[in-house]
Amino acid sequence: MKKQAQIIILLLLSFFTASAQESPYQKAMKKEIAKLTSTDSLPVLQQSANAFGRIAELNPGEWLPVYYQGLAYTFQAMDKSLSLDRKDEALAKADELAQKADALSKNNAEIVALQGFVLMAKLNADAANRGQSLSGPVLQTFGKARAMDPKNPRAYALTAQMEYGMAKFFGSGTEKACGYAKESLAIFASQDEPALKAALMPTWGKGLAEQMARSCQ
Repeated sequence: MKKQAQIIILLLLSFFTASAQESPYQKAMKKEIAKLTSTDSLPVLQQSANAFGRIAELNPGEWLPVYYQGLAYTFQAMDKSLSLDRKDEALAKADELAQKADALSKNNAEIVALQGFVLMAKLNADAANRGQSLSGPVLQTFGKARAMDPKNPRAYALTAQMEYGMAKFFGSGTEKACGYAKESLAIFASQDEPALKAALMPTWGKGLAEQMARSCQ
């Protein structure tokens, strides 16, 4: 009993020590990342974009707040209730932020995957008129992200979504898309998610990979 009490005390001390060592930047980022990745509400997504914008202003050398702000705008543009003009407005902001993040962190597969996501969202906003011109660039950008980091699950999940949509449009097989979805899930399963979250790194996309895998059944 005494030993158990000592263990509990040590765990509590470790928790409070870790919490005390977190900077205001880390605390703010963790709070906003959790909000961003757990909502599909347009007002909340806008609040999240604004919050990441403020964090980025206070930490001008950090690429992650800029990345997440761009992601928030991209998520907004995926909302079917928005008009094409509103979607394009959000995606113009997302594209600008992705470029800014790239300037802060060159050769970063996460940022390249985001750039591909922005392109795919532009295509989806008006597929009838943009599919032919944007399909190639979308797949090329995702391919670049996978080549830069073969263990980036978001690049595979997003590729799966793109390939699946194209297969359905052309009436072809979905084997390629399903393979990417399977690979994405395998990578997600191999990752240390708590460690990634502690480092403020992206962990989103597993739900998309699972959705694509279900579509393949």
